[in-house]
Amino acid sequence: MSNDITLQINVSPGDIKYAELTIPAIVNQHPDIKNILLVADCCRPQKTKILDPDVRFPKIEFEKKVEVLIEICDRLLKNGVVTDLYYFYPEDPYRQILAKKYLRGLYDCTHGAGGMVNMGYWIGWDLPKTRYILHYDADILIYQSPGFSWVDEVIGYMNNLDHVLMGVPRLCPPIKTNHSLTSLHEERPTAEFENYWLNDWYSTRHFLIDKEKLNKYLPVVQGKVILELLARKYLNRAFPLDPEIIFFRTLSPKGVKRLILKSDKAWLLHPVDKSENFMNILPRLIQQISEGNTPDEQRGYENMKLNSWVNFIEEKTATQQ
Repeated sequence: MSNDITLQINVSPGDIKYAELTIPAIVNQHPDIKNILLVADCCRPQKTKILDPDVRFPKIEFEKKVEVLIEICDRLLKNGVVTDLYYFYPEDPYRQILAKKYLRGLYDCTHGAGGMVNMGYWIGWDLPKTRYILHYDADILIYQSPGFSWVDEVIGYMNNLDHVLMGVPRLCPPIKTNHSLTSLHEERPTAEFENYWLNDWYSTRHFLIDKEKLNKYLPVVQGKVILELLARKYLNRAFPLDPEIIFFRTLSPKGVKRLILKSDKAWLLHPVDKSENFMNILPRLIQQISEGNTPDEQRGYENMKLNSWVNFIEEKTATQQ
């Protein structure tokens, strides 16, 4: 099965502070997967109604970060952390190919209206030739019990569920008081089954996707989404939509679902605050998560509660001395 899976990671200039720690940590959680593709997005977000890149991403500063990003990615490839590396630049003609295949040719903007990655995700979906793509953003932290593969578990269920396109492990450390909840912040209606939940949200932060099923829904810009995008484009509204919004607006009405695994042998964590405090504890944070340790305050929440982790790690360090 591992030969038919590509582990695909997206990295951008915003990740350069921690990428050489988090990307190997992601790869180490999936030692059986041999195809590892790193997509390095070197594009500065375009100007939109709600984003001025000259303010948020000054050109000279951004270009310096791209130079650092290239150095980091080249080292990851040279050191065998990843097997394949794709640099995505603004002038890449691949943009038009992806725009036509996935977006009905309505736009080829590199980023969404708020500066979130756009075309970089479509590249990550398109380049792999394997049936399954296991995707993570470069900042995702993972716990997986030794000998357990959440990917194999999810594929086993997905192959028997035609309407399930994506799968993920638990979105956060499990809740001790109510183990039957996916999280304490899930906003979409969720159906519960013996070993998994199903809902209709398709986060682009992390997922396993079946490309054979995905191909049935291309281009993903369909129906009312076409009209909404055209209206946003020509009426000077926030344009374009982020990929996960397009997925939701197009696929949810068709009954397409995402599977969330119930097993507490694997879960994820998304760092939001990447400040100095985060960087100071990151090596120890990765180690604690790899061992399945977490402060109780984090249970039930996908976004990382940094202060709780700082205190938790300080206490752990003190007891070990």
